[in-house]
Amino acid sequence: MYKVAIVDDDRIIRKGLSSVIPWTEHGFELVGVGADGEQGLEIIKEHDPHIVISDIQMPFMDGLEMTKAIKEYNPKTKVILLTGYEDFKYAHEAIKLKAYDYLLKPVETSDLIEKLKQASLELDLELQKENHINESQPYLQQQFLKSLSLNDLTNEEIVIELCKLGVEPKGAHSAALYVKMDQTDFGPQTDMQTVKDRIMEYCRNILDVFKMEGCVVNAETEQFAVFLFGSDLLADDFTGAITNVTREFLSTIQENLHTTITITSGRIYHELADVSCSYRESVKAMNFRHLVGINQAYSIEEIEASECEEVAEQLKIEEDLFRYITLGLPEKVTELLENAKIELLTNKRVSLQEMVLFAVRVISLLFYESSKMAKNWDYTKFENVESRVVKLQTMDEIFSEIKIMAVDLAEFIKKLNGNQKHTLVDKAINFIRENYHVANVSLQTVAEEVHVSSAYLSNLFKVEKGFNFGDFLIETRMKKAMELFQTTDMKTYEVAEKIGYSNPQYFSSCFKKFTGYSPIEFKKLK
Repeated sequence: MYKVAIVDDDRIIRKGLSSVIPWTEHGFELVGVGADGEQGLEIIKEHDPHIVISDIQMPFMDGLEMTKAIKEYNPKTKVILLTGYEDFKYAHEAIKLKAYDYLLKPVETSDLIEKLKQASLELDLELQKENHINESQPYLQQQFLKSLSLNDLTNEEIVIELCKLGVEPKGAHSAALYVKMDQTDFGPQTDMQTVKDRIMEYCRNILDVFKMEGCVVNAETEQFAVFLFGSDLLADDFTGAITNVTREFLSTIQENLHTTITITSGRIYHELADVSCSYRESVKAMNFRHLVGINQAYSIEEIEASECEEVAEQLKIEEDLFRYITLGLPEKVTELLENAKIELLTNKRVSLQEMVLFAVRVISLLFYESSKMAKNWDYTKFENVESRVVKLQTMDEIFSEIKIMAVDLAEFIKKLNGNQKHTLVDKAINFIRENYHVANVSLQTVAEEVHVSSAYLSNLFKVEKGFNFGDFLIETRMKKAMELFQTTDMKTYEVAEKIGYSNPQYFSSCFKKFTGYSPIEFKKLK
């Protein structure tokens, strides 16, 4: 039965509507009658009626003001406004306030009953829709997580998916947590799903307490995800907030439910679309629960940087590995990894566990770096590679997994670049020869001219030409200076300015270092 309230400053109308309509017969319950908007709000707060019938013109608080207050209190409440012909101008304002409908005075009882039935039918449909959404939420949430696992969604697509789950993401930063129940058997009296639902509810409440923008998303079996958004927080503050929230998750669940959970986190990203990367990283980190221990909170970065630092320090291959991959040199990648494997097998100082952690660190970095330097690389063929590595038993098998993936990425970049490397260096050299006289010409400005990063261009110079950028720029300038000194009577400061040096003393120092002569001594050699 739907609850109805009447608010009208006309006593005769109030009495008439109250007594003439057979409320119960039509499926309604009259819960209150008020003489103005203020009394109406008191009735609404006490009884929370489904439908409110109100006059527009009333003292103290009119029907429009009351409608606005009602919608703020409970947006689902249907408001039917009564208006005379002279007040018809208010109808447009009523629609803006999302009043359900309006009727012209004098109101026919049959018309009002029909309007009440229409409003109750709409309430029925809304309730059915809400129940359907609630019932389908677990399925929608699981499908969303699968999409994040398999696809790179755009910002817009992620916003749409989150809105389906009733979440409006806000903020400049985002990160994902993955939560796994450490205990799944609770005896015959309590099933796992009931406990999981309570854990998820505690986590939602903790987010509210910490005023943290985010949502808890159901996954299959004993797992679920938590997505966090840094509203107006700086990156460091957001990191600290995540740490505080995860600690509270752990302690609250243990204290209140007498069970434990393990929480893993992905990296913090500044584009909403990258929350899929953070989610995948948090899932990967969970693969190391058996090594880290249960009832813990740790990140993918901690896994990558833990014991494997010893191996990384011992081998010192990561910088070269990623340089060769970036340059698209699969043969160099193979050679580097083979030599590293031989070194480890020879000295036998690294445990299998340390090697596994090191491998996962490298593989995670390959995924991470590929998103920046090779966005179209098909990383999906290496799905679950970390899970496979964890189960491997020999150094040879572990290095094989790293090599297959690293070489594939290097091959992809090689094809991507084609013969572009030589072209890029040649373009850079031509640009330097044409612009050496510009005072602020630098590695950065040349890299921007040929549309690559400065680090990438620097590597190309070394690998393709056998010398570095700075040496080539100085050589180009000094050869031109020598030519000017031999063929003109220009003064030292004039030559310096001509080849891009604003400081004649610094030019003289560079010239003597390059030729063995000061500018004055060199001019005497003519």
